[in-house]
Amino acid sequence: MERIYAFTDEYGSFGWKLEDKNVSTHFIITAIIVEESKVDSVRSVADKIRQQYFQTGEMKSKKVGKDHVRRCKILSEILKLDIAIFPVVISKQGLKSYKGLQFKKSFYKFLNDKVHFELRRAFSCLTVIADELGTNEYMESFKKYFEEHSEPMNLLGESNLMFSDSKGDVLIQLADFISGTLAYVYDDHKKDSNAPNYLKMLAPKLTYVHFYPKTYDDFIHDPYGLPHDYDKSIAELCYKQAALFLNAHENDPDPEVRAQCIVLDYMLFRMVNNSFRGYIPTKELKNQLIHTGIGEMSTSTFRLKIICKLRDAKVIISSSPKGYKIPTNETELYDFINHGSQVVLPMLSRLKKCRDLIKLATNGNVDLFAHEEYKELKDFFDLQDRPK
Repeated sequence: MERIYAFTDEYGSFGWKLEDKNVSTHFIITAIIVEESKVDSVRSVADKIRQQYFQTGEMKSKKVGKDHVRRCKILSEILKLDIAIFPVVISKQGLKSYKGLQFKKSFYKFLNDKVHFELRRAFSCLTVIADELGTNEYMESFKKYFEEHSEPMNLLGESNLMFSDSKGDVLIQLADFISGTLAYVYDDHKKDSNAPNYLKMLAPKLTYVHFYPKTYDDFIHDPYGLPHDYDKSIAELCYKQAALFLNAHENDPDPEVRAQCIVLDYMLFRMVNNSFRGYIPTKELKNQLIHTGIGEMSTSTFRLKIICKLRDAKVIISSSPKGYKIPTNETELYDFINHGSQVVLPMLSRLKKCRDLIKLATNGNVDLFAHEEYKELKDFFDLQDRPK
């Protein structure tokens, strides 16, 4: 498996007076994901983008500010890069009830725990590149955290954490630019009615957006733009079942379960963002496994090992010829039933015809469902044959 490099930078700062416009309502950490074999070529093209729009300066989000026309032009070039974007978005409002996090040291330790954990869960063969000259308190705590929690070298002599001067590393600057862009989506003080839909613009490169804490009300994006058939009770139930699975298996080392978590996390991301609420094609979900280092998976294996196993674990997933999604209304629940009935009922009919033909041809001496392992099928068909 090829090593993945994650170039990280953040938006936001400590502070709990969230009504103060100088205090961020969210903390956003973005990792720019690049395969090891492509790092040099991606860095070279990214530097050309920096030179074009920032001349001799760094590619910094704050230099662009609310000039959305300029920001869109830069993003259109960034989207051509062979990268993936992995953001972690933390709602400070959702953390206010956690009194221990009101202290700066505890807050930054919590952030480090979440980011480190999510990156390690998503990418099994990973090296993190962080800004060695970061002067803000988050970066200082980040460096200290990794020194205490990461092995300095892996078995191949490769470092799991490296530091680079952001002034000389355009990919760290790129992480800063994306974090700052996402602030216009999530931070209450940065949201701008004149801003375009940056989330939709970045969608082709997003693995998924990891939200914390996982509460439906905190992270439903644009609650006033809900579709007319949206059913809050159905949506919350389906969200809860998905979140329960993720919470129960967040430390599961099984690669198959890890793949299920990655796919489910992406479906949740799509669920809580209205502009992304359509059915997700199977190929798009399978691509999440490729982006996060799991690798390619056949469609039949994906259905059996991912979708079916999640449903077995009581995660509610709707399906249709268009793909899969977490349902938010009654129609989508029936989509699953209708799609399933189109597969299951014809299959049962074929089994019954085969059984009946063999029994008839052998004068009842051979019953294909007589074996113990087919008892449930036998009971089902025998029940159907009883007089009404």
